[in-house]
Parts: sequence; C-alpha cells; structure tokens
Amino acid sequence: MALYSSPGAPPSGLSGTEVVAGTKGTLPYLLIPDPLPGMPRVLALWLEGRTAVVGPVVPVQDAVVSLGWARRLLTMVPQGASGGIHFVEDHLATLMLFQDPLLAGHLSAKWLGRLADMTPQQREWTEETLLAWLEGGGTLPAARLLRINPQAVRNRLRNLEKIFGSGLRDPRARFELLLALKIQIMASEYARLRRRAGMLSLLQTSGPERNVRTNGR
Repeated sequence: MALYSSPGAPPSGLSGTEVVAGTKGTLPYLLIPDPLPGMPRVLALWLEGRTAVVGPVVPVQDAVVSLGWARRLLTMVPQGASGGIHFVEDHLATLMLFQDPLLAGHLSAKWLGRLADMTPQQREWTEETLLAWLEGGGTLPAARLLRINPQAVRNRLRNLEKIFGSGLRDPRARFELLLALKIQIMASEYARLRRRAGMLSLLQTSGPERNVRTNGR
C-alpha cells in the first residue's frame, strides 16, 4: 500500500508482525498479507481518511512490483484531492495507458492534434461524437449515446472523415483514436484533481489567517 503520510499503530487484527512499514524516498508504504474478509473496513478506520492506494495481491517475491503500481497510481491522485482507499485493480487500464506518459501524450497529439484549429465548442462536439461512434460501434448507437438525431451524427461523421480520412476505416487507427480520446479524458480528470487539491490546500492555509483578520475587526 502506498500513502502520502503514515498512520498510527496498526489496530487489533493487524499485528505488527503482519504489517511491514517502510519509507521509499519521502513516501511511506505498508506491506500487508493477503487481505481477509472485512479488511477494507479495518484499513479505512486505521487510515482515518488518508489517501492510500492498495496494489494487487501478488506472491511475496513480486511485492515490490505491486507497490510500484500502487505508487504510480498514487501520483495520479494528488494529496488532498480524494481521501480514502483506491485499488489498483480498479484502475488497470489507466495505469497501462500512463506507464509512459510521454508516449501517451504523443499518441494523443498524433490524432487529436488535428483538432487544434477548432473552437472549444467545435472540438467538444467533434470529440464526443467520435468517442460515441467508436464506443457504440456505429451511427445509431452513437445517436442513442448522444441523445441526438442519427442524421446529426452522420453530418458530424462527414466532417470527421475530412479530418481523419481513411483512418476511420482502419481498425488499428480506430483503436488508436479511442486510446487518444481516453488518454485525454484521463489527463483532464487528473488536472481537475490537481486543481481541486491546490484549492483545498489554499483554503486550509489561508483559513486561519482569514479568521484572525475577521476576529480582529
């Protein structure tokens, strides 16, 4: 388990011999044996709202790998943005896409860079249509997902063909397009979490000072 800050002593049910605590760099970590039923609740009470990421259960010799995955996901959940326990098993696709952030960004730019000259509204319509069409597998499913008339989807697809050309008919290109859109969505969510964490940090540091000024009036 990867954390930003260490909890106190383990509660009953997690003796010191069962939990291995350590620090790598400036961040603490915990190695816990294969969790028993009810373990998530015990961990949540112990962590007291701290942000933590639990790696998958692996053989002892692979513990460092599981911890590495947990630490990678922890960097995508900024401190203070989302307290509580997150499980690597629930974010496998995200971790795979961002194992190499530079490569992920290159893939996104390769395809979505073609939309750079659009207005924000045009780009939003284009991306949501493309995502619905790729995920839905056709015009009618995309129309249902977007809750618009199928003819509107066809009109948008004609514009997409001008931008992406034969790529829309190439299965490998369509797969890359879908990945590019998913990468952008995940990157936007990560940026939102960072902004939220920054705002929470600002409020926490400025709050007492603001109270002092108020009380001093």
